[in-house]
Amino acid sequence: MIESCSIAGPGFINVKLSTQWIAKRIQNMLTDGIDTWAPRLSVKRAIVDFSSPNIAKEMHVGHLRSTIIGDTIARMLEYSKVDVLRRNHVGDWGTQFGMLIDFLFEKFQMGRLLIRILEN
Repeated sequence: MIESCSIAGPGFINVKLSTQWIAKRIQNMLTDGIDTWAPRLSVKRAIVDFSSPNIAKEMHVGHLRSTIIGDTIARMLEYSKVDVLRRNHVGDWGTQFGMLIDFLFEKFQMGRLLIRILEN
């Protein structure tokens, strides 16, 4: 199935599939139908959580890579008749909510109202 593997820089591995193996699989799909190619998995439902950008930081290509990998895993599971629940976790909201609360305190003098609420 695997013809060769090589390291392609830090964090990357190239895997080259055998052309004979690929040709045999395509021939089987054409002969038996594409639905027979999907593996039958024992799991019926799966959750795939992917992307996870931290919105407190700048977006970069690494977020896109994670999204593509997660979507690919979800599609492969769906093809194998698994009910997939896709979840895209957006990361840390603490900084944004802290900034919003600080703005509300300054703009609308919410600090006084909060102090009165806490005193009662």
